[in-house]
Amino acid sequence: MGWSIRLLLGTGMRTQEPPALEPRHIEPDGSCIHIRQAINMLKGTAVVGTPKSRDSYRDVPVPESIRPYAVKLRTTENKFVWEMKKKDAPCNPSTFREHFKKALEAIPEVRTLTPHSCRHTYVLQMQALGVDLATIQSIVGHADVDMTQHYLHVQEFIRLDAIDRFSKAFPGSHGGPDDPDENACNVIKFPNVG
Repeated sequence: MGWSIRLLLGTGMRTQEPPALEPRHIEPDGSCIHIRQAINMLKGTAVVGTPKSRDSYRDVPVPESIRPYAVKLRTTENKFVWEMKKKDAPCNPSTFREHFKKALEAIPEVRTLTPHSCRHTYVLQMQALGVDLATIQSIVGHADVDMTQHYLHVQEFIRLDAIDRFSKAFPGSHGGPDDPDENACNVIKFPNVG
């Protein structure tokens, strides 16, 4: 499960996508995951079906630091990377979530979250790294930018960094508007009209 958690954090995949992964969907060197199917629930049974939308069919580049885990997940004799007890049957997403939860509970300093939280974390980290919205949308397979924006929350360190960059770009004096020093930008008063 640890390998899968790292893969979720490093790719932003949806919760229904890892249980539908077949080894053939992972490049031999772990550099890319080809999302071609997802688990859909049909009367309580996990069945392999289509991804969520047309944009969900995608090739997800895997960061170099995560590739060894993708390779390890690929190395299986099973049809699916995650299988139920029945051979060649994909894992139910609720079973995947249970294994995920147990894995996190085993680590005392980690707060228990859902697999979907990894997707939010991925999108937020990409934003923090300065990746543009269209690229994030493309990687995570959102049908539109509005959905990607739904995942974004301006983190405090990003806000503080923006203020710091602004201060460096537009340095000025510390005097008030009635007491500008010679190094400050010139203040032009507008005439009173009317």
